[in-house]
Amino acid sequence: MKKQPKNKVLFLIPVGVILAGAVIFLCTRGNENDSVCKENVARLQALENSDISQTEEQLQALKQTTGISSGSDASDGSGSTLLSDVEIRQVFAGNVIIGDSITESIVEYGYLDTDVVVSKRGLNVGAADDQISTAIALNPSHVFMAFGSNDLEIYGSASSEFIDAYRTQIKKIQTALPDVPIYINCILPITDEAIAQTPDLGYYPDYNEGLIKLCQEMGCTFIDNSTIVTDSSENLYEPDGEHVIQDYYPKWLTNMAQIAGLKA
Repeated sequence: MKKQPKNKVLFLIPVGVILAGAVIFLCTRGNENDSVCKENVARLQALENSDISQTEEQLQALKQTTGISSGSDASDGSGSTLLSDVEIRQVFAGNVIIGDSITESIVEYGYLDTDVVVSKRGLNVGAADDQISTAIALNPSHVFMAFGSNDLEIYGSASSEFIDAYRTQIKKIQTALPDVPIYINCILPITDEAIAQTPDLGYYPDYNEGLIKLCQEMGCTFIDNSTIVTDSSENLYEPDGEHVIQDYYPKWLTNMAQIAGLKA
């Protein structure tokens, strides 16, 4: 039902190369004999060929020493610092995110693996029995759910039916994992152009209102991600006006982690 996100080709330059070049530049500005500079250059060149997941902490320490930023301190636009790729894997370890094609792209873009993300393209919440069972079997510390995109085209104006189906799935998790907190992600705003093509998509505000009330009823936490797309200086939507591009994902994952209090 949902379109396949475009394949992205990424050209990666090892962060050690960038930092080493910057430190060498600083060292040549009248500090050729500075032993600290020379030591930092040697350390960075050694890190260049290392596994980045093993050297993240060392690189952070060198950034503090040299005063150079590698770009991993970017903001999500709200003043909050985005989690790095390594930090995303650390904070979501032992947790589960359940959802449809929008959630599935977390794996496709390489941020997390299927031991955390339990999803299926075209999935609606009422048909997610297998995914709920898989998530429960993983015995997570936190559960995040993200449904609604496909449900809009199934339930249309009958938002109460969507909420009833969501309630059923939440009850399954709460029965099996009574002490595990559950977080419900909003349905993202959908562009006017997309709604014009598929009018049922225009009911998303009613669905979100229902989800807020459902969270109050069930003791869950509602996560509103809408400002990530509405306040962004760039267009974060795919051409269909419903799915989102890769730049959305670290912002979304950071927001979920912060609201749930997940720490690396």
